Amino acid sequence: MERIIAVFRKYPIIPSMMTYSVLYPSANFVQQKYFRKYKPGEEKIDWQEIKRFCIYGGLIHAPLVYNWLRTAARLFPKTTMSHLLAKVALDQTLFAPVGLSSFYIGLSVLEGKDSQGVYDEWREKLPNTWATGMCIWPFLTFLNFWLVPARLRTIFVGFCGFFWFTFLSYLKIRPDGFTPPVVLLYNKYINQSNFSQIITNTRYYIVKFIIH
Repeated sequence: MERIIAVFRKYPIIPSMMTYSVLYPSANFVQQKYFRKYKPGEEKIDWQEIKRFCIYGGLIHAPLVYNWLRTAARLFPKTTMSHLLAKVALDQTLFAPVGLSSFYIGLSVLEGKDSQGVYDEWREKLPNTWATGMCIWPFLTFLNFWLVPARLRTIFVGFCGFFWFTFLSYLKIRPDGFTPPVVLLYNKYINQSNFSQIITNTRYYIVKFIIH
């Protein structure tokens, strides 16, 4: 056991890959079991799909996340607020679209889709998935770089992302698009009919704050 722990400490990417090879297929299983709608007579669990999630999670996504977290920590090694915010900003603007593209492209290739099919799914689903992730991951990324030891950061992302993986699994098999939360909020609160009223109220409270 001590020898295994020593290997894991020396090569932290190994436990990260092992963790993702369990979390990804588990999330897909949960999605299939509890959230997917089946037609009458259709098989309940697609084990080939679960196998693809296992391969992708362990061999592709885990190394991708691991190397990104190391790179971000090297670029901004301090735990000051400026460095933490810089890492969060880079994570959401640079890594997030790469990671999500890897997810859709990687699994589509494993499914055997042709290049046009891979591109169509990526183009259709990436923007809204990215927008949804912007509502979730900045806070978790901040905590990860602030509180979690470097060797455990990939695993932390994996465990925090279990429900995110389940959501991605749902989006992967969804034939139509979906509306991300930020768009719903925009349509509800910042549409053309009440945008001017929001600006007016904002100005009023700012002036009131300055006067007092």
